[in-house]
Amino acid sequence: MDLIRLRGIGVSPGIALGEAVLSTPVLFTARREAVPADRIPAELDRLRLAMARTAEELAVLRDEVRERAGGENAFIFDAHRLILEDAALRGGLERIVREEKVRSEWALSWTREKYEKIFEGLADESFRQRKSDVEDVLSKIYRNLGDRGRAKSRGREEVAARRVLVAHDLMPSEAALRLSRGQVLGIALDMGGPTSHTAILARSLDIPAVVGLHDVTRHLRTGDTIIVDGTDGEVIINPPPAVLKEFRSKRERYLGYRKILRKTAKLPSRTLDDVRFTPLANIELPEEVHMALYYGAEGIGLFRSEFIYLQRTTLPSEDDHYEIYARIVKAAQSAPVYIRTIDIGGDKALPQLNIEKEPNPALGLRAVRFSLKNQEMFRTQLRAVLRASVLGDVRVLVPMVTEVEEVTEVKRLFREVKAELDARRIKYGRQVPLGVMIEVPAAAAVADRLARDVDFLSIGTNDLIQYFLAVDRSNEHVSYLYKPLHPAVLRLIRSVITIAQRQGTPVTVCGEMAADPLSAIVLLGFGLRLFSMNPIFIPRIKKALRAVETRTVKRIVSAALELETAQEIEEYIVEKILVKHPEVFLGRRA
Repeated sequence: MDLIRLRGIGVSPGIALGEAVLSTPVLFTARREAVPADRIPAELDRLRLAMARTAEELAVLRDEVRERAGGENAFIFDAHRLILEDAALRGGLERIVREEKVRSEWALSWTREKYEKIFEGLADESFRQRKSDVEDVLSKIYRNLGDRGRAKSRGREEVAARRVLVAHDLMPSEAALRLSRGQVLGIALDMGGPTSHTAILARSLDIPAVVGLHDVTRHLRTGDTIIVDGTDGEVIINPPPAVLKEFRSKRERYLGYRKILRKTAKLPSRTLDDVRFTPLANIELPEEVHMALYYGAEGIGLFRSEFIYLQRTTLPSEDDHYEIYARIVKAAQSAPVYIRTIDIGGDKALPQLNIEKEPNPALGLRAVRFSLKNQEMFRTQLRAVLRASVLGDVRVLVPMVTEVEEVTEVKRLFREVKAELDARRIKYGRQVPLGVMIEVPAAAAVADRLARDVDFLSIGTNDLIQYFLAVDRSNEHVSYLYKPLHPAVLRLIRSVITIAQRQGTPVTVCGEMAADPLSAIVLLGFGLRLFSMNPIFIPRIKKALRAVETRTVKRIVSAALELETAQEIEEYIVEKILVKHPEVFLGRRA
């Protein structure tokens, strides 16, 4: 057979070579079968029994994964239990059976289609990825409507040989089970993105994975030879011997580099001239804290709290919020935890909220604007964060601030929710730091005023660069203009860092610039000392920063800013750094 190369999204680095095995999804019915009125009670009992069986199955699978791979990899089943127990989901399924007089299979199929449309309508990729969690739970209920013995036996199948798992999409629970059993060499999926449960699990278990391949399942059959390059986001089907040899060699080089990075993760975060820097982790789920600490994080620089809403179909209560925050703070073991208040609205809608679509959502009602318009929701979150603050070092981070007035309003609400907790005689941290994200040019322009009014700043480089350069980096027609090393971008970021330092306000960079060795070195030269990123990139950033002298970097970066283009800046810095510190950029893409 001919060699086939496919490009996708590398979500877990490394290279896997081996025999492919295709995973078969659950097929929901397209038939709307009626049920006589006198049989409706029995049909409802059948649905409830399937739900009870699903609850039992989730408990068994959770225990197995916890035993095989640790509690941090069993979190999916707790999240799915919350979805299963959600009153709105249960009530909705029963209502369809009762009012429309149909079999449970149709109720599940209709509900699945409804949620699929809701999630697919979201512009934000990370939000769309949560669709698979609801579908996973519905699939289990659907299976459990059938024979009990067959349903119980599912997931207990053992595959003797380790193979590369290929699927259109992989349900989170299937990913957790298969990956924890050590059956999987690598993963290749038609669907998915970097924030899916499968991607998070693959990274935590060091299993190479490429997703977003669109049609890998169409090109491949079980038994075919496949290469998964999770570092470069490439999949090769039926490679000839010469290509296999090339990738075996590449895999050995990567494994050697990874060993170096693992050792680096435990080393002190200091430059060659003994300047201290602090690597922090961006996370989306409580269970990622363990992985972050393993990779060398010294705290959680960003917890995206909106993911609490994606674990359920109804709005989370104050206790729901508190439970998640408490787990994160306890797991962080006294390290700082920056909790970003909910960043939804505009292109980040949620199934629980009827958020009106906007003609230009990136510039619309989102983040702090949404929170200040929906103050009861905001108060609920703030109360929960304050309650969790007695357990450790908690800090509140407010996204997309554009003016001082927004900070004033958030502070007012902060005072009011403290008074509410006092009235309820609930303990909370009296000095919880409050900070804002610098994500829009307006905030950067008034950084001196903001730095005076808050306890810390966090520069969100992903959005800041997009807004500042007027470039949508997901738009293939203009993404080439998205340049973190653009002279204007670097001057803007340097200005914010300098202002914060002059006023004694701690400042963090939280975005992809913090995770790129070259950009991180530039930021170090600006005086930045707090870097927050995806946990898997922490070792390589520590390796790069430990290999340079800050005084050398500062001089080189200062000279580079006199150049006119991003390309000139990159070439100049790389050349000058390599002369002084040749080890810095080894394995930069690993």
